[in-house]
Amino acid sequence: MHVRTGLAATLLCLSIAGSAAADIEIHQKHRFDARPGATVAVDVTFLNVEITAVPGDSVDVTVDITVKGDGGSAKKMANELQPQFLDQGDKLTIRSRIEKGWSWKNNSAKGTVTISMPPGMNVSIDSSSGGTRISGDFGDAVVDFDASSGSLTVDGAVREINADISSGSVRVAVMRPLDKFSADASSGSVRLTGGAREAHVDTSSGSINVAGLLGDGFFDTSSGGITAQWNAIPAGASVRAEASSGSVSLTFPAGTQLEGSVDVSSGGIRSDFPGVTSKKHLDLNGGPGAVKLSVETSSGGVKLMAN
Repeated sequence: MHVRTGLAATLLCLSIAGSAAADIEIHQKHRFDARPGATVAVDVTFLNVEITAVPGDSVDVTVDITVKGDGGSAKKMANELQPQFLDQGDKLTIRSRIEKGWSWKNNSAKGTVTISMPPGMNVSIDSSSGGTRISGDFGDAVVDFDASSGSLTVDGAVREINADISSGSVRVAVMRPLDKFSADASSGSVRLTGGAREAHVDTSSGSINVAGLLGDGFFDTSSGGITAQWNAIPAGASVRAEASSGSVSLTFPAGTQLEGSVDVSSGGIRSDFPGVTSKKHLDLNGGPGAVKLSVETSSGGVKLMAN
């Protein structure tokens, strides 16, 4: 591990100005050499992240931070947040993080990490507090997002998205279907448009709305509804949807064969597909090669619709 400081790799501009009652401003720029297949990793506290796909042979980073507070504690916080730029071969890291254990009750910080990077490189974001926006066509890239508090917005194209959020929403609109979409939100909703060949979504408190699916789908929410729509689904695919408090609405292409069951504790069942209904239960028997379906709700109705 080493910090790149060569003239060709680094453009650095640092400005820290402050007195006992003044804001402390941090402004830094850095340039990495781009490497196809490598990962751009962002590890930050309090900062928003904005990443844009731009053709080229470099990863250009700008970090702007404002620290508010009084006296030495604000300066100490600013020192903690000084950006680091680490070139680890197949991993290019931008880090600005407060270490655990410090108390910053009388201070605050906010800022933005802005990155322009070429397609074909993966993105990994670990954020303690701050949202992330990713835009553009990143080609065959994988995006991993882990946030304690902050939302993820993607508008463009990547191969795979994996999001794990304690508090915040996920909003994804893709130009072409993802190979895989995975989202886990403890408090926040999840929305996908543009499709995925495989989808796994779990929310503790928040709705799930995914469209343009092309294969397996697994959805679980403790409090919130589930809405999922398939453009196509292969024979033998698996779909599971469970909602503790909320309705489930699943739309499949007309002619899809479904095999499995639907169970509701409180709510009705509507199905455009043949099956046998008994009180709060529906049996579906689509025969060999049918899509395997399992739906359960504790409080909410279920709709199975043909598109």
